Amino acid sequence: PKNPEQLRCPVCRREASIPGGTVLGFKTNLRQMKLLQMVKLRGEHKEGNVQCIGCAELARCHCIECQENYCQKHADFHDRSRATCDHHLVVIEDILESHQAFQMLHKRHYCLSHPKELVSLFCSDCEKAVCPRCAIGFHKSHDVTSIEEVYEHIKVKMEELKKKTESKIYSLKQSIVKIKNAERESDVESLTAKRKIQEMTERCINYLKERELELVKQVNQRCSCNDDVMKIQLTQIEENLTNLKEGQDFISAAFANWTEAEIVAIEDQMMGKLDELAEIETHKYTYPVSRTEFVDEGLTGLTDVIRHLEVLSRRRG
Repeated sequence: PKNPEQLRCPVCRREASIPGGTVLGFKTNLRQMKLLQMVKLRGEHKEGNVQCIGCAELARCHCIECQENYCQKHADFHDRSRATCDHHLVVIEDILESHQAFQMLHKRHYCLSHPKELVSLFCSDCEKAVCPRCAIGFHKSHDVTSIEEVYEHIKVKMEELKKKTESKIYSLKQSIVKIKNAERESDVESLTAKRKIQEMTERCINYLKERELELVKQVNQRCSCNDDVMKIQLTQIEENLTNLKEGQDFISAAFANWTEAEIVAIEDQMMGKLDELAEIETHKYTYPVSRTEFVDEGLTGLTDVIRHLEVLSRRRG
């Protein structure tokens, strides 16, 4: 938190004010203290270092009220002493071997006004634990009940709250399971959708490749037909050109080498040949017979079809 006089709870994440502005103002965590006490006692006992506070002997007993360790001799003296005869002594090995070690280390609470009296009652008006002497004194007219009764009442309320929290915990766990299942389903659906998109794309690509081969084949066929037509026309043109050139060469050679009498004698043949050559037509040839051109008129429509070929369906479970 930004405020230096506040701390955030590591469990519920709420911010709490620091009593007196220092951590020393917090109440003692009794469970934590007992746990540390157990760890320390277990370690010292394992190493044989649990020493009696009154002598150099190894300690055998532990006083819950004094929080001190005693050998058997001093434990007996502690138990017989008038000042400490009501203290609770427990055997250290019993503490370490018991499954209820925390309960055995419970420190009994004495009245602040009457140090030798245990607090065994609870004043509801003052909301504090009191001893029997306080109950018949200052709290005489107050609503006073036994600590056990108050404890049982608190226990019942806590059990009810625990059941409510348990139902909420179960509900939240179920929600987590549902979310995780939905996450797995989403992953499976995503993989399935990707696979279908890839298959669709492959089908479209294969169809386009097949169509490409068909169009290329048509172009090749048309080109081949045009080549055949143009070859035939080229052969005819070359034959006519050869005939015209040979006719011209024949006439030129006749006038250059023949006598006038010889030319007059074959005039009819020469004129017939020239008339025949003059009848050759040159304007009937077409170049080429058929034009080849590709027009992508349907490209825009094809793009729109591909764009709307499949639609991702969005549904809520």
